[in-house]
Formats: sequence, structure tokens, C-alpha cells
Amino acid sequence: MAIRIDEIPFVMGQKVTATIRGEVFSVCVRGWLKGQYVITDLPKVGAEVYRVAPQTGVQIHFIKEGLFVNFKSSASYALAQAISLLVIEYPRTFDMHNLRKFARFKTNIPVTFHYEEGDTKFEDFGVIRDMSSGGLLISHKKPVTKQNLLYITAELPAGGSFKLQKADVKNLRKNPKSESSPYVTGVKWYDITPESEESIAKFITQRSKEKRDTLR
Repeated sequence: MAIRIDEIPFVMGQKVTATIRGEVFSVCVRGWLKGQYVITDLPKVGAEVYRVAPQTGVQIHFIKEGLFVNFKSSASYALAQAISLLVIEYPRTFDMHNLRKFARFKTNIPVTFHYEEGDTKFEDFGVIRDMSSGGLLISHKKPVTKQNLLYITAELPAGGSFKLQKADVKNLRKNPKSESSPYVTGVKWYDITPESEESIAKFITQRSKEKRDTLR
């Protein structure tokens, strides 16, 4: 569901995903002035700052309290001295979608995961039954507990993936009708890379559009 609002809901210090010349970075917002500029960290590659020339295209997206926010702009200038900052033109337009309006999408995506107890690694595979911006519902063969931190890997049908992303186990139940996948587990993302977040956001945005088109 698209939302109409005249100001981007930035929060000082929040992490956003910046795509510059095809490279994806996680940076923090350091300031903004509506209609004028947005200031973020200047991305780094290893120990070196990323070179960004004026007018270089920059795409920013982030998820905040169920809102997926996305916009394109261009760099005004980069400050690469004691403090490394990137100044971006405040975008003339931006997109915001309420992911909670389409909180969960039915899926049938193969998934593998593992968790560790001491030096022992427990592996399993299963199927993602539904997905939201905050987590997954997985059916699988072996039991897990709420104390387990899962490392999850999956390839998304629309392209993109998430590999070894950390997730907390939030709810557990059994499905006695299934011998191959008798356990159903809900997980919430614990730590996720910008690349995986972007893949999930693209998948949800696409499914949201498909759902809207079906309802028309």
C-alpha cells in the first residue's frame, strides 16, 4: 500500500542501504534538511573511503517500523578527511510502502539452515511457507528450540538471496499431518546484511504489486 507523506521519516544515526554505481553499502544517516540535502557516512571499501564524484547517482532504501522507503538522488560532494561524510541532494520524489499491510506472503521456497551448540553444528533443510519483512515461517524435519540462533540460506525466485543470515526462533509448533516436515517454526531476523535486506524488500515489493494487480 503506497503512503502519501511529504517528508522522509529519517532518524539520526539510522542505518540505510546505499547503492552507488552498482555497489551496495550500509551507511548511517548523519543529518538532513528537507528539500536541501541528506548527509550519510561516506562508504568504505576495506580501510579506504569509496570515491564518489559530484552528480554520481545514489539510491537509498531502508525499512522502518514496517515502512519500506526508497528514493533515487545524486551526490553533491564527498568529505573524505578526518570525518568521512557524503552529502546527497534531498530527493524530489520518494516511494513509501507499508509492508505491514501485506505482512505475510505465502511462499514455497527451499531453505537450509543450521545452528551451533558448542562445537557441534546441527543442520536441516525445509521450506519457507510465508515471508514478511521481519522474518519467515519455515516447515522442516528436525526440532529447534527458542534458545537456538539459526543461520539461514535461501535463493529467492525473483532473484537475490540471503546467505547465513541470523534469525531468532520466536514460535514453534508441530504439524502431525506431515512426516517429511513435522515442525513449523517462526523466526525473526536477528542480523541481516544490506544485500539480503534489499533482496527481501524487492521480493515483498514485487509480491505486493502482484497482489494489488490481482485485486483490480
